[in-house]
Amino acid sequence: MDQTAINQTAAALIAARRAALGADSFPGALPSDLATAYAVQSAAIAQWPQPVAGWKIARVPPALEDALGTMRYAGPVFAETVVDWTGAPLLLPVIAGGFGAVEAEFMVRVAIDAPADRIDFTPDEVGAYVGAVHAGIEMAGNAVAPVMTLGPLAAIASFGNNLALIIGPKVADGLDGLASVQAETTIDGQSVGTGHGDKLPGGVATAMAFALNATATLGQPLKAGQWVSTGALTGVHAIGIGQSVRIAFTGIEAMTGETVAAQPAA
Repeated sequence: MDQTAINQTAAALIAARRAALGADSFPGALPSDLATAYAVQSAAIAQWPQPVAGWKIARVPPALEDALGTMRYAGPVFAETVVDWTGAPLLLPVIAGGFGAVEAEFMVRVAIDAPADRIDFTPDEVGAYVGAVHAGIEMAGNAVAPVMTLGPLAAIASFGNNLALIIGPKVADGLDGLASVQAETTIDGQSVGTGHGDKLPGGVATAMAFALNATATLGQPLKAGQWVSTGALTGVHAIGIGQSVRIAFTGIEAMTGETVAAQPAA
């Protein structure tokens, strides 16, 4: 894809997300490699009116890791989509006719600005960048209904397949002890998955190292105060409009809510 095609695909994805209406196919050309997928994502970020307030980190399906040369990918989280949980029932957005999923995740508050010229962080070196760790919910979401079938390149290009982050209570001041904090996701009264920090390959520290390296590579190094959603602890659970959700973490009050139709962007 040349730059014109990249910009056209980004514009089509922006229009679909703004309209909050699902599409049966990927609008524009489907990227064929990581560099192109991230180029489309970057073009869309540049045209979106809200600033980036954080990043979601997600797994690449194991069967595709070798072909893509990565275990994870990153996507932007926009300021307008970050919600602090107040204890009241949540309204969780799903794009009508698109794709929606709910995920229990650890949300890391970035403590200090990351360097723009370093892309070789290891898990042992991320501590200084980790502020408080919170329980949270990622609403994965996309106007492209078959995004999961199309694969991670489609997800990367289309805003990283993220629609919202809900920031719940603090569970730790750093990365120590997260293995003992368990999460459970319940949909319509049925438990659909449990897990804890060690369920993430390499743990939360490895996810943070990836976030530091990936965002710097994209020219958007992590900034103090941003959030990193570090990966699904209990699985990725597809969900439609009008369903009830309960996300419980060890030792804190459960977050509950209902999925509602996402509203068109202004």
